[in-house]
Amino acid sequence: MMYLKLSIRNAKRSFTNYLLYVVTMTLLLAVMEISECIAIIGQLADFQAISLPLLITVIQVILVEYIDTFMLKQRAKEFASYLLLGMEKKKLTNLFLCEILLIGLFCFLAGTTIGFAVYGLFFFRVALHGIKFLGFLYGKSMFYTLCCFCFIEIVCVFHLKQRFNKLQIRELICEKNRNENMKNKDNWKKWAVVFITGFVCMIGFVCGIVFLPENCIVYTVSVVAIPLIISVFAFYKWILGCLYAHRKMKSVNIYQKNRLYIMAYLTSNFKTTAIINAVFCMCFLFSASSFITGMLMLQPEFQLFDKASQQWMGTAQISICIVFTIIYFSILSLQQLIELRQDSKNKKILRYIGKSSPQIASLVKQQIIIKLTMPMTMALLIFLFCVPLLNIKLNVILPAALHNVLFKFTGEFFLCTLCFYLCYFLIVNAMSKQYI
Repeated sequence: MMYLKLSIRNAKRSFTNYLLYVVTMTLLLAVMEISECIAIIGQLADFQAISLPLLITVIQVILVEYIDTFMLKQRAKEFASYLLLGMEKKKLTNLFLCEILLIGLFCFLAGTTIGFAVYGLFFFRVALHGIKFLGFLYGKSMFYTLCCFCFIEIVCVFHLKQRFNKLQIRELICEKNRNENMKNKDNWKKWAVVFITGFVCMIGFVCGIVFLPENCIVYTVSVVAIPLIISVFAFYKWILGCLYAHRKMKSVNIYQKNRLYIMAYLTSNFKTTAIINAVFCMCFLFSASSFITGMLMLQPEFQLFDKASQQWMGTAQISICIVFTIIYFSILSLQQLIELRQDSKNKKILRYIGKSSPQIASLVKQQIIIKLTMPMTMALLIFLFCVPLLNIKLNVILPAALHNVLFKFTGEFFLCTLCFYLCYFLIVNAMSKQYI
């Protein structure tokens, strides 16, 4: 009982630090609840939609592990003080984990409620196969979401407990300001080889989808995701590792203009940054594929299922695309605002060395642009190579009225993304002025 009261008090006091965790967990659990509802009704309607909740679970495990590590860094000195005052490490670990679980439970209740409300607002107007009882759908989707949530919490708690047990007081004091180091300065070259190999394999599988006979396509479609994921993760490991190695070389050109500051911003925790960018890149790719699939389903010339089912599937896909896009920009924007608040002291140092307010504001704008754009970089490369190839295949399959439709839908997706981008950039830029 004492741990529970202390955990609630600490969670209230650290609300600002927990804001990123709360928003991320709530939004992702809301999307998971929507996806579970779609999977349940889709299964009853003979559609297979179970892969979506599994994908969200994987994404959420990676993001929550990142945010848990972020929280540990923010409160490292506080935990060190508790240990110095005589609290046992086991009790301190349990206290922190209790806080995480309490906040996670709150996010679960809020996220599932919001998710089911959104699903009921947009999708439940179409009753498939006599599904009329909200209680049945809510109970079953809640149970599946709870199972995924418990799995996420168990994995993250186990990882946090292991890391916490290894930390000493001295390490906790330095944890917040500790940067990640590269043990092997040429390690980025290995990631470059992995990226090129994975990317070439992915293009090869896409070519197989386009040019191989119909009976062989199923094999290439089933394995193309493997080189795709490998190439995305390797790309960011390579790029950020290369920048880190270049920064350590201390060449003359790095000290010109604001290059050193920007490069230090990118590479201070480059390993974690690489993983986060890769995850958000996968979210962006999934959002794009959902939008294109949904738009194709809504075309009257495209007849795959009956009209009502096809419109339901198309609307569901576009809605998922919108939700993932909002998650993408919201979490990145919130993360940027938290980092700006924590780096406010560094902005004062920039003033002391002669930087004016407009120059600092320009630096902040560059940081915001980098934060919002970087996960899209690899996605743009994938679209550049894959869209023209896949468009050839669609032109063969689809009727003449839908020829080159992939270019059209991809352009519409990027136009919508640009609108979201400008909107969130203006919001974060306006909110960042209080930290300059």
